[in-house]
Order: sequence, then structure tokens, then C-alpha cells
Amino acid sequence: MEKTGATDGRGKHASPDGFRLDINALRALSVIAVVGFHFQIPGFAGGFVGVDIFLVITGYLMTTKVLNDLKLDRFSLWTFAMMRMRRIYPALAVAVAVSVVIGWFVTLPGEYLKHLLQALSALAFVSNFAFNSDNGYFAMAAQTKPLLHTWSLSLEWQFYIWMPLIAWLVWRLASRTKSSFSAVTLALQIFAALSLAWCLSASQHDAMGSSFFSLRARAWEPLAGGLIAAAEIRRRSEGAKASWLESPLVALAGWALVTGCTVYPLPEARWPGMLTILPILGAAMIVAARQGAGEGSLLGLSPVQRIGDWSYSIYLWHWPIWVFALSWLAVRGYEVGGAQKTTMILASLVTGALSYRYVEQPVRTQREFWTPRRLLTASGVSFAVFAGFVSLAFLNHGFAGRLPDYLLPAELARRTNTPRDECFRNANSTKKATETYCSFGSAPAAGRPAAILWGDSFANQYLEPISQAALDSGIHGLIATQSGCRAFVDDAAVNASDQPPCRQFNRSTLDFVLAQAEPSIVVLGSNWSNAAEISALADRLLSAGKTVVLIMPLLNIGFDLPQRWIENQIRAGRAIGEWKVEAGPDLTMSTFRNEIARVLGRYRDNPHLVMVDPLSVVCEQGYCYLVRDGQANFRDTAHISNVNAAQYRGLFDAAFSAALRAAMEADEKTD
Repeated sequence: MEKTGATDGRGKHASPDGFRLDINALRALSVIAVVGFHFQIPGFAGGFVGVDIFLVITGYLMTTKVLNDLKLDRFSLWTFAMMRMRRIYPALAVAVAVSVVIGWFVTLPGEYLKHLLQALSALAFVSNFAFNSDNGYFAMAAQTKPLLHTWSLSLEWQFYIWMPLIAWLVWRLASRTKSSFSAVTLALQIFAALSLAWCLSASQHDAMGSSFFSLRARAWEPLAGGLIAAAEIRRRSEGAKASWLESPLVALAGWALVTGCTVYPLPEARWPGMLTILPILGAAMIVAARQGAGEGSLLGLSPVQRIGDWSYSIYLWHWPIWVFALSWLAVRGYEVGGAQKTTMILASLVTGALSYRYVEQPVRTQREFWTPRRLLTASGVSFAVFAGFVSLAFLNHGFAGRLPDYLLPAELARRTNTPRDECFRNANSTKKATETYCSFGSAPAAGRPAAILWGDSFANQYLEPISQAALDSGIHGLIATQSGCRAFVDDAAVNASDQPPCRQFNRSTLDFVLAQAEPSIVVLGSNWSNAAEISALADRLLSAGKTVVLIMPLLNIGFDLPQRWIENQIRAGRAIGEWKVEAGPDLTMSTFRNEIARVLGRYRDNPHLVMVDPLSVVCEQGYCYLVRDGQANFRDTAHISNVNAAQYRGLFDAAFSAALRAAMEADEKTD
């Protein structure tokens, strides 16, 4: 997300028709929308569309530059790349460096290592890939990633590589036919159509949301602006009259559309997708209309234009300011209210203005000093030094000595790896392991019952104690767990809103379990919210002669436990080895637990339904232990910590013993 275009003598961005005040105003609206959304300001529920609007602007200005230079036979990939480098890299490098310095003082070792890798990826313009790989169910919260917003800069840079390269190649290949311009336009149209088709398909089938960070799914957005540029250049070269789009009504409709998208709470879950067409259309209408360009117009007001000038630097700085300010306020126990948000907004504006004045402008205007060689040398040396620092950080485990030792257990609690982490499916139902169902427990043995662990992360979190209990009981187990996918009996009407990969996973797992005698023990655990759904699944399995081991829900803490533990210890200035809270009904989800007991009450005397209640491990005498013996019992708001997972071992020893007794009694009755 940055300000684009060639520069004229005033340091302004210019198109062939001169500096566009309307585009600069659109840039201002876009960054205001993004800041308002990120800072959770009322009225900016859809402000994330500001990034999409910026992409349209980028596509328009950059395609204009490339096509005009191709027509004048002066286009150079090297010159174009250096123009973009000069424009983007210096301000980005300064922002990244400052975030790394601040992180040294406030970030735990593991998080700091991740931050350093993300910083390195941002400077290499591949952070969209880095953040996509860290986009799973247990990824760190967005508010802990100071450079998360750089994904859009990386995506834009990738557009700067592919669009000029493709346009240049097509132009060269079509030059003999004297239709180079038409060929390039057609190529841009084809790539835009393919990208849009991919985007719409991914929004329906990609449960991981990877398309959010993908140029493949977003290329149509800058190409929408690029096609407007191509149409304008063709019209000028042919001496045709102005397009019907160049009217105040079209501009007004475009402004209304982008403003409406900014205000309305558009769904982020499947973005970009069909609804993304709306802000792209609105931005394209504004760009194509070419209205409001007069110095005395509303769009030409000085505050609007200044924010447009500073928009790139404001975007660069606002998110790190938000992330580090939230951390600072949380440690000191302050709420994030209107005064705090106002201060952060002002800090973003001031820092953006300073970055524009003292970083962006000098590198852009002082070209006799900042020659391409010096710019590349400075950038290359800086990157190499930083890469060396990152390597040193890994060798020193994130420089753990920076912070008090008593904070380190909180970071350890956040680790999500289980004994067979490669077997845990992501939301798209794919996993690293090649087996359909990975194994745990003992080796398969004829005549011995087998088990299957079925559910989501709330089942997978118990894999260590379940594996040990199964091994001691001589039970061979299979793993059928998928991120964000609770176990249920799929119903076309009831589960229509669930992700297709999750529905398919549950159908195939149920078919597998019911198709054969083994596994005869089904261990169920999930983040359920509907007791009737649990009852329907238990009915289906029990009626098929299976023994069901049902893991009851534990606690719903409601806040990130390790983070809160860190904050409490910093405020206290010492280690807090024990933290217990009253076992209230909201914490223990007593209403839901009672409802589960009620709907399954008819199986109270059925030995084939075995209930496992982990609440008994962490709660006693009216209190629940969030931290005990210097270790956190939870890794986030609800999942157990792997550090203390072994404490549930006894529950599963007893559960498998009961399941084996039920199997033996069933065999005796059959005999």
C-alpha cells in the first residue's frame, strides 16, 4: 500500500495529464479507512477495503507509466525497478528497523525470532508468503505481529515485477504485427479475468484464507486500474473524444460506493471474493471519471492532500504503533479507550509526516546523492547486516537473556506441537503425513480393540496423555483430527454453513468408523456449542455397537492466558507461580455441561458411553488453576498447554480401562 507514480518538479506524482488531486484524495480516504479499521474506530467496520482501493490506484499509475514508456520506446525494466525501489524501500527499511529495536525490549524470545524472520521477509518483499504460512488456527494473534501490514507491500512489489515484465514481453513479441498495444491490453484482460476467476473460486473452497495474501487472487484488483489506464492511452492516441465515464455522476457514485464499503461491516472471512468487486468498482469509477481535480475543489483541500501525500508512511507506521501501544497499555493495566486511540492516530499522522519529510522525500529528490549505485549499495549492506543479526538471534535463541527468566514459561506454554503434529489436518483437510489416519498407542494386534481420536484441536490437544494411556492398555489408535472442524453427523440442512472440507472430513470419518468392527472405541472431543449435535453423534455410534469416550468441555477463560500471565508478572516485578480463579458458571460453562448431561442421560447406565471430565484436574474446592507450580495450564483462551498435558493421563487410563471392560462384557454376551 503506497503512493505511486512518476514525479514532476514539485515532487508530486504525475500522470501524462498532470498531478491527479482526485487520486491523491482517494489515497487519503484509503489510508484513513485502513487506520480507522485497525484502530477499531466506529464507522470503519469495512475499512480494510482501503488496501483494495490502493491496489487499483497502483495498477492505474504503474500501467500508465509502463505503457507510455513502451509507446515512446524508452521502457527499461531496470529503470522501472529502481524507480519503485527508490519510492518504497527507504521508508520501509526505517520502519522495519525501528520495530526490531522496540521488539528487543518488549518481545519474548520465540516471538522475537518470528518477528525477525517476518522483518527479513518484509525487506525481501515476500512477507505475504511468510504471513500466509503463519495463518493457521493457532497462529499468533494479529495484534502481536508489528509487520503484518507489510504483506500488501510485498504483494504490490510482486505486481511491479510481473506486470511490467509481461507487458514488455508481449510488446516485443507483437511488435512485428504493429499491434503491440492491443496485444498488451488483451494480455492484461486475460490475466485479470483469470485472477478474478481464481479469487472467486478460492473464496468458496479455501478454508485457510490463503487467497487473502495471494497475488494470484488479487492481481485483478490492480489490473482493474491498469485496464483503465490502457483505455485512456488508446483513446488519446486515437484522438477520440472523452469517455462517457468522465462525468461528475460517475465520480459521485464511485465515492459513494467506496465510502459505503468502508462504513458497512463487510465479511472478512472470505476476502477477497465476490463482494470485493464493490470497492474495486467504486475506486475504478473515481479513477476513470477524472473529476474533482481543481485546486479549489473539496478534494483539493490542503488537509486531504497532505494525508494523501503522507499516506504511504502513515500506512507503514500506524500498525507498529498500534501493536506496541497495545502491549504497553496492557502491561500497565490500562484500557484502550477513545483518548488512547486518538493519541495513536495522532502519532501515526505525525510519524507519517516525519517519514515523508525526512526519509521519502530526500531519497526521491536528492538523486545526485542517492544514485542507483548508492541506493542499492546502502540497501544491500543494510539487508546483509540485518540478516547477520537474525542469524545471531537464532544461535542465541532469541537473546533470552534480555528479559527476566520468570517470563519464559509463559512463552513455553504457547507451543502448540503435539506428539504427532504432522497428522493434524489444517482447515483445508490436508496434513504433512501421507497416511490417511496416523497411528498412536500400541501396534495393531488381532483380537484387541482399536480406537480412533476424532474431532478438532480440542481433541488433538489431549493426544499425549491419550497416546500413553493407549500404549499401556495395548490399544492401537488412529488420529482423525482437523483444525476448526468439530465432530458431527453431517446433515445437508443443518450443516450448510460449515466449510465443505470439514463436512467432507466428517462424512469420510464416520463412514470409515461404521464400515468395520474396528476401531470399536471412538474418542470424541471438539469445541461444540450444541448439545443436540453431540447427542446425534453419540446415538449414531452407540447404535452401531461402538464404545464412545466423550471428552467434556473444560474452561472458557476468555482471554489469552500466557499473555495475561506475562502482564501480571511484569506489573508485580516477580514470578507468579500460582494463579487460581473462582470456578464461576461462565468459566466452567456449567449451563452447556448440564445440557450435555441431560441429553445423554438415557445412556447413564450404558457402559459403552464413557465420560471424561478434565475439569477435575484443574479445578477443586470451588477454584480453577490457570497457573500451577510455575506452569500455565492453558496456551490461549481455552486450549490446554502441552507443557501440562500429561496431568490428564489418569483420566484416559481410566477411560480405556472402562472401554475394555465394556468390550469384554459385550463379547461374553455374544458368546
